[in-house]
Amino acid sequence: MSAAVSPTLSAVLRAERHQLNERFAAARVRHPDLDAEAFAGFIRGAVDPLVGAVARTRFERVADVTLAAYDIALELIGQKLVGRSARTPHVGGAWRRILPEVAPLIAAAPERMITAVCNASHHLSSTTGARPGAWIELMARLGGQCTDSSMFLTLGQVAAWRAGMAHFRESAIAAADKLPEPLVLAAIEAPKARWAEVRDRLRSDPWYDPAAPNETSATARVVARVGAFRGFGGFFIEPPTAAMADGQIIVGSGGEWWLLSADAFGATFHRATREEFDRGRAASGLPEGISVRGATAMVRGCSVSLPDAFGEVTSACASRTTLALTSAHTHAVLLVALPVA
Repeated sequence: MSAAVSPTLSAVLRAERHQLNERFAAARVRHPDLDAEAFAGFIRGAVDPLVGAVARTRFERVADVTLAAYDIALELIGQKLVGRSARTPHVGGAWRRILPEVAPLIAAAPERMITAVCNASHHLSSTTGARPGAWIELMARLGGQCTDSSMFLTLGQVAAWRAGMAHFRESAIAAADKLPEPLVLAAIEAPKARWAEVRDRLRSDPWYDPAAPNETSATARVVARVGAFRGFGGFFIEPPTAAMADGQIIVGSGGEWWLLSADAFGATFHRATREEFDRGRAASGLPEGISVRGATAMVRGCSVSLPDAFGEVTSACASRTTLALTSAHTHAVLLVALPVA
C-alpha cells in the first residue's frame, strides 16, 4: 500500500507497520468479511489527502492523525459505511469533502473531529427527508472559517437543521447565537441580514426561509406534502390520520404513530406513542378562524387552494403556525402555513 500513497503517509505506515498490522488483525476479528481491497482504496483515496492537508498546516501532527484515521477507516469499512460496499455514498463523501478543508481542526483533535463528521453524515443519510449532500457541501464551504472544534460542531448542528433535520430547529437556533454573525448568516444563506432580526422571525414562523423570504406570510398556503406509502420507502401502511398534542403533530397509521417535525427546511418523522396520539385526538377541534369541510379548508374567511387530487379531508389539526390535513386518497400529510400575526 505504501508505494501507492504519498511519501508523507508512506513514511508513517512504514514506521507504524507492526502496530497497524495488529489493528487490522483485530478489526478482522470484529468484522470477518472486512474488505481489505476496499480498505486499501479508502486509505489511498480518502486518508492520504487528509494526511496531506494536515502536513501542510501542522506537520508534527501527521502521525497522530494517521493513526486515528486508520482506526476509524477500519471501522467504517467493517460496518460497510464507506468503500465499494457502502450503503450510501455520504459518509465517504463527507470525509473527502469536509475533512481536508478543516485540517487544522483535525490536527488538534483527530479522533473527535473525524468521528463527528462521519457520525453526522451517517445520521443524516439514515434520516428520511434529510439532505446529507447539502449538509456536506455547506460544511465543506464554511467549515474552514471555524477557529476551533466547538465552533465547527455548532456549525454542523445549524447546517444539519438547514439540510432538513427539522427536529433540530429549536436547539439549532439557540446554538447559532454562539457563532460569529457572518458565519451563521452564511449558513442560513442570508448574508445581508442581521442575525437578531432573522432569529426573531425564525422563532415566530417555522415557514420563514431567510434564503427566500416569503412575503405572502399573511396568507395561508400549502407549503409541504410529507410522508409516503411504506412500499415506496415511506412510513405509512395505510392513509394516515393527524392529531395535535401539546403543539406537536402526531400521525397515526396502521397501529403505529409518529411525531412529525416540519418547517421551511424539511420534515422528519420520529416514533411516538398511542397515548400521545389519543391525547391529541381527544383535544378535538380546530383553532378559531379555521374550518375544514369536504375537500375545502378555510382560514380566516379565505379558501386554501388544496391539490385537486387530494380529495376529501379525513382529519385536520392545527398549531399556531401550521395546519395538517390528511385524506383517504393519499399516504401523505398536507401541511398548510398559517398567517403569522
